[in-house]
Amino acid sequence: MIRYALTVSLLLLGCSPAPDLAVPPAAENKQAVDNAPQPAKLEALEAAYDWQYEPGDKLNAAWDEGVKALLAKMSRPGIIGAVNAAGFECTYGEAHEDYPDPAAVCTRSFATRRCQMDWEITSTADKGMVDEVDGNFKRDCVGTADDWPEPIKSAIDDQLAPMTPPVVPPT
Repeated sequence: MIRYALTVSLLLLGCSPAPDLAVPPAAENKQAVDNAPQPAKLEALEAAYDWQYEPGDKLNAAWDEGVKALLAKMSRPGIIGAVNAAGFECTYGEAHEDYPDPAAVCTRSFATRRCQMDWEITSTADKGMVDEVDGNFKRDCVGTADDWPEPIKSAIDDQLAPMTPPVVPPT
């Protein structure tokens, strides 16, 4: 699954237009925590940080503030469209007569050889307008030193992933 996602990502990267190198994307979109201008889309917010190596508390705060800045004033259909366009999968709660717009929990995960990273967006709405939105970032890396928000003992810590990709036998 990871190889398939990596292959698709590389194909999409190869098909995308060359970036404008006048302003590095990370410099343009970084510093959400420092009250700098916010990225215009979730994809730009994701591209603004090095999610494997930067401190987890900084990344979690930047993700939460960025999500709130981007999505808090949107309508319910707008927020659903934005998170789906960014590759998030959503799970919805049950509607109720007092709460006709069910809560949504949307997640996106990505794994590298070093870390498994998970981004989450939680939102509630009232009469079609977003009532509350929060972002959360988690990371499980090889070893437990860089895990966020707390050390997680998992299979990745035992380095069970092969160090080199398996060789496909000749046909």
